[in-house]
Amino acid sequence: MFRNLYLAIFVFVSFVALAQPKGEYDAKKEITYDGKRYRVFNNYITVGGGTEYNTFIGGNNLNLGGDFNFHIQQIYFQAGGFLAGGSFGNWNHAQLHAAIGKRFEMKKFNMAGYLGGSFSSINRPYYDTTTQSYISRSLRPLGLHASVQFTYKFKYDVGVGICLFSDINKAQSVYGLRVELYFSSAFLGYRSHKDEENSVLKNAD
Repeated sequence: MFRNLYLAIFVFVSFVALAQPKGEYDAKKEITYDGKRYRVFNNYITVGGGTEYNTFIGGNNLNLGGDFNFHIQQIYFQAGGFLAGGSFGNWNHAQLHAAIGKRFEMKKFNMAGYLGGSFSSINRPYYDTTTQSYISRSLRPLGLHASVQFTYKFKYDVGVGICLFSDINKAQSVYGLRVELYFSSAFLGYRSHKDEENSVLKNAD
């Protein structure tokens, strides 16, 4: 079930990550919503927690993670990481990732997909027959990272949503779901009376 779900996610993310943006880039482009001015091209942060399925242990772990999602002109990128383990503070997997993606922002919703590479630090105990005790072994594999974000924005620049994510490397595969808070840098200020007057005159014409 997990593999089929995330195979579909990988296909989707691959298409959106490689899709070329259309139209000209305008760094000063903005919109007005609820009496406030917002950047059309803006950066945002997501942070939250949830659960993940780990193929090595064949079970679930707690996952806490966050991402800085930013753009260079029209193209969006993601840099972030997560901690995972059997319980809070008992982390056995730390991951960092960088990815490229595609973002779709609306007044009430934000959706994005990212695909890229990852670096993991995994602490894995194994039984040493010589000493007859468990010894911790550290693994540091490179892997493939993918994520899809769905956010409901109760304000234009603040919201809450879910993130479906995956990390695949030679040591293990991880598939998970996080509930995340969303904060963007879109806010520019309040709409002035002059802007309102110009808008009325423009509509009258």
